[in-house]
Amino acid sequence: MAAMSEKSKDAEIERLKSAAATSEKNKDAEIKRLKIAAAMSDAEIKGLKAKLESEKQNCWWKMSSQQNSRSAEIEQMMNEMCSMVRRLHLPPQVDGETWQYQTNSGEWAEFQDKANKELMLKFQEGQQTCEMTIDGIAYDYDFQVMNQTNKRTKKARSIRFFSNLPHHWGITDADSLKMLLPVNQGNGQDGSDDRICFVTDPAVMSTLEDLLNGSKRRHDGTGCDCLHGRSTFRLVEAYQVKNRELWRRYQRHVRSILDKHKQHGIKPRVIDPPVGEALTRFATDIQVDLVGNELLLFHGTREFDLAKTIAKEGFDNRIARSGGLYGSGTYFAAQTCKSAQYATNKGMQEKASTQLMGTMLVARVAIGDPHYASGPCKNLTRPPTKNVSASASNSAHEIRYDSIIAKPGIPNGQSNGVQVHMEFVTFAPEQAYPEYILRFIEE
Repeated sequence: MAAMSEKSKDAEIERLKSAAATSEKNKDAEIKRLKIAAAMSDAEIKGLKAKLESEKQNCWWKMSSQQNSRSAEIEQMMNEMCSMVRRLHLPPQVDGETWQYQTNSGEWAEFQDKANKELMLKFQEGQQTCEMTIDGIAYDYDFQVMNQTNKRTKKARSIRFFSNLPHHWGITDADSLKMLLPVNQGNGQDGSDDRICFVTDPAVMSTLEDLLNGSKRRHDGTGCDCLHGRSTFRLVEAYQVKNRELWRRYQRHVRSILDKHKQHGIKPRVIDPPVGEALTRFATDIQVDLVGNELLLFHGTREFDLAKTIAKEGFDNRIARSGGLYGSGTYFAAQTCKSAQYATNKGMQEKASTQLMGTMLVARVAIGDPHYASGPCKNLTRPPTKNVSASASNSAHEIRYDSIIAKPGIPNGQSNGVQVHMEFVTFAPEQAYPEYILRFIEE
């Protein structure tokens, strides 16, 4: 016990010595600090405090800035998501022509309708840059580099113009932007109209000539004994119509027909008899909606200048010849031999020749829900109506057909007694779009 007591004493002595040394060191450090403080002037002490406060503020600002940037990014992502949800509950763009922006995931999304229209207007006014606020966020737009910059976060992302024009026009979205400018409407430097494009591709010319000759026969493959039914058509020149305004007008009309059918529960029957194989094949190639009763048909014109007017302004039944067997509308046919009767001033008596070249249009026509005529109906200025049965949402009522079809074999009140060719009649100028103008002779 005595030995242990002696060791405890020694340990306690060592501890006291160590504590004394530490206290001495602390005392020296405190004395040194006081000496430095005493040596500093009041101005130096004030400057040191200001520096410490500034460093504190900078640290807080950096943290706050990072937080704000992150919050803005999250807010922007949320706005994008909300905008996409809103678009899901809105009807699709009628004419399919939109401005789009690239999202954080790399996908392309449409601007809201209001923003889309404003961007379209500013671009057409010739502005290279503009400012716009969407969902409370201000952006700068640059049409030269095609980007959008958030004015607060400085984040930039790409924008583009999506034209949704027919693929067989061969026009890129970048090229289609030029079509939005007024100077592009028939104001080329050479005086030409770039809505009417001369076809130079031999393959396309060959396809169109095959279309003319392949469409002489009836739907059942039998030949026609009329004057032009025995001809061989030779395509001399062809023009493709790339008229953006007419195309948009036609798209809007197609949409209105579809909306009417949906509203009234109309399910149009398949066209009977069907058009010939040649027309069907070519229609499929240029994405005509055959299932929705959109057809590719022929329309003869007496003069080339008249065909060019149609390519610029569209078909217009208001100036159509009166006295048509099935009303005062625009007439189309599924057989070239029928349309050839109206392709020259003497088409009823003579074939087209080098001295009197024939002109025919190939048109995309929205037949929709047609009325099948049982005989002549010359006094009509629009399609007749039909009764629609009552449904859960609508009582029984009348609704108007979209067009008239005269099938072969019906009485026509003429000397021959019956309808020989199948004819289609529309009554709205925007119900057909001219795809090609064909200039031909017959052998």
